[in-house]
Amino acid sequence: MNTEKFLEGIRLFNEGKFFECHDLFEEIWMSEEGSDAEFFRALIHCAVGCYHLRNGNYRGAKSQLIKGIRKLQPYEPEHHGLRISRFLHFFHDVVLDIERAEQGQIKPEDIREVPLMETNNTI
Repeated sequence: MNTEKFLEGIRLFNEGKFFECHDLFEEIWMSEEGSDAEFFRALIHCAVGCYHLRNGNYRGAKSQLIKGIRKLQPYEPEHHGLRISRFLHFFHDVVLDIERAEQGQIKPEDIREVPLMETNNTI
């Protein structure tokens, strides 16, 4: 794994540059094999889901976030220094918020903000 590109992807995500983050993680994903390839594929789904969420495409956000959640679960609690469990917990809550908004229980603007990717500082 290219650590510099991975950290750049985290930075882009945390700055809300989800499209650019997606592109960078896709570049890493294409160069990886096996388990790490699936890890980066999961991060791509999360970035795309956040992109859709930020742009009001709640159906697309929900679909991509659910895929990302499922694919990231095997990497809990941490992988490559990224705190997966906390990230997944938050995305699970976002999906629940989207469902509540779809049912009219909350307003779309009350859906939680996108979380930050947090590391354990060992990368």
